[in-house]
Amino acid sequence: MPEASCSSVRLGVLLAALAVMLAAGCSSESTRREADFDALIKRLPGRYDNLEQAKSDGEGEHAAVALLIRPANAITVGKIVLFVRETAADDPRRVLAQHIWSFAIDKQQRLVQTIYLFKEPQRWLHADEEPFLLESLLPDDLSALSGCELIWTKSPSAKSASAKSASAKSGSDFTAATKPDSCKASAGAEGLLIEQSAELHGSELVLNEQLSGPGGSVAGAGESTSSYRFQRRAGQTQKQ
Repeated sequence: MPEASCSSVRLGVLLAALAVMLAAGCSSESTRREADFDALIKRLPGRYDNLEQAKSDGEGEHAAVALLIRPANAITVGKIVLFVRETAADDPRRVLAQHIWSFAIDKQQRLVQTIYLFKEPQRWLHADEEPFLLESLLPDDLSALSGCELIWTKSPSAKSASAKSASAKSGSDFTAATKPDSCKASAGAEGLLIEQSAELHGSELVLNEQLSGPGGSVAGAGESTSSYRFQRRAGQTQKQ
């Protein structure tokens, strides 16, 4: 076989091998992301409250809140949908907020959470007691928080010894954040953007919101405008 032909054959073999390696790498990354996605979705649902935080808050900045996160059968909204309900911790009839969270893996293999508001909140006020109501939920019933998608990533390690201990029992930690300067201004802070973030450490779920303007964060360095630390409560049955 001529030398040029042999070189061409070797080059073809190398290119084919490289293609196989790249495909295997992409497949491996995709599989890992899907595993992380499944782990996150299994970890989030539950009943939480921030009673410990509210009790230790001498300045009364944090109200005592109960948080319900439950899977919702709303296939017109997305494959993975969670119903989220916030109530006063001492009065479950006092609804503070209700949201829909949807989750998906985007083209960049990122774990993306989209937050929706109900356009007619009163219509869905009893979705906690009557979960089947959400089966009729349509995209037109919701308003997405534009630009406020949270990008979730699996954390390599816990941030504290206590969180690390809890994480070891409950699986890996996860953190999430919006893209800087991407979330729309809130009604109460015209001209300012809200940078959202979240953390899931063992049984603790931390939800943060921080105001940001042209000069950067409005709050002090590392200080959140709003930071709620919720603890998942064991033994409380979830409605599926």
